[in-house]
Amino acid sequence: MENKDINPLDSEESSVRIRFSPEEEKDCYRNLRSQLIKLLYMIEAEQKGDGNADLWFYGFMFELASSNTLCSNKLTKVVVKIHGLYDNNQYKNMTHAQIKRQIMESKGILDHLIGDKK
Repeated sequence: MENKDINPLDSEESSVRIRFSPEEEKDCYRNLRSQLIKLLYMIEAEQKGDGNADLWFYGFMFELASSNTLCSNKLTKVVVKIHGLYDNNQYKNMTHAQIKRQIMESKGILDHLIGDKK
């Protein structure tokens, strides 16, 4: 008998994919939408010298990227827009109008996705 050092968990055929149901996706989109608004408020507060959004923003990016996977990559446009703000703290060098535009466009995408999930 040959001993094959193959772990079934290492093979692609056995990988488990977790995806949200349509109702779970809708709940996820609603949660992300409220967090986007919180992000805008946190960045505005930071610009006024009241706090720092860095650590919270990191956690939000992690959650956004994970949500994209769980929602069958329907959030890719939102991930790209928000990552543009996050990457190397670009939001710290942008005008309020530029930041707000990216966040509100992302919110619009989420609004559309929430409307599609009936």
